[in-house]
Amino acid sequence: MAVRKILVPLSGAETEAAVLGTAMTVAKTFNAQLVGLFVRPDPTEALPYLGDGVSGQVIEQLMQAAKSGSDQASDKARTMFTDAASKAGLPMAPKAAGNTPLPSVRFLDVAGHRDDVVAAHSRLSDIVVFGEGNAGAAGGSTLEAAMMSAGRPVLIAPKACAIHVGGTVAIGWDGSPMAAHAVTAAIPFLEMAKSVTILCIGNHGDEAEPGSLLADYLSLHGISAGIHTAEQAAGRSVGGALLDQAEKLGADLLVVGGYGHSRLREFIIGGATQHIRSHATIPVLMAH
Repeated sequence: MAVRKILVPLSGAETEAAVLGTAMTVAKTFNAQLVGLFVRPDPTEALPYLGDGVSGQVIEQLMQAAKSGSDQASDKARTMFTDAASKAGLPMAPKAAGNTPLPSVRFLDVAGHRDDVVAAHSRLSDIVVFGEGNAGAAGGSTLEAAMMSAGRPVLIAPKACAIHVGGTVAIGWDGSPMAAHAVTAAIPFLEMAKSVTILCIGNHGDEAEPGSLLADYLSLHGISAGIHTAEQAAGRSVGGALLDQAEKLGADLLVVGGYGHSRLREFIIGGATQHIRSHATIPVLMAH
């Protein structure tokens, strides 16, 4: 499947400049449209929590303050988005549907609950791009909404803008359904890559040749992939080992499955997904 629509949720934070740079790189690579989505909270959703004793004047002031804050954040996000598009040489798509030039960009300002709105727009997007979150884990709950609720692959952008994405690809492979979904979502990248390596970390039980089944599958798509196995160092997470090995290979994209365990378990005691979301130094394509 061709990549034609890439979604990047925006909040107006300064850290999103690097995320946009990476997203623009991917849009140009695939001749796709990049949609910047700013979601402003609906101030009326907070009214039930104010109580019955709050005057109409106070409510009006609070709603006006919320709108003013959203307007400022939206303006920042729009300016950052248009500047990044101009730097990348991507034109703004016309509002009318049809005859949309590619590659191009489009900016949307939508009111509603952020996770719900992003999930709804993600369902008709090929990739959703996220960067570092306030708590360190890229995308926060919004990434989970796109990947888990909407069922779309997500691209985690590193702190520094990635000028190249997908020339040298590493696949974190454990044979799980999540890893398989990530591989199929990454086929457009893999078909364009100059080098693909299957990374198998740790013990793979009775599997005589870890990764060989995946290599056979990829060969049917015309993709030649090498296999690299590595032990998991004591005290080192699988996520950390995958990132380390990918960097040693000089990869500019890591493909992995997300949330092999429950999200609650990973949040409490950690896991590969949480580690990668918090420590990605190269672009990571993840799917559940």
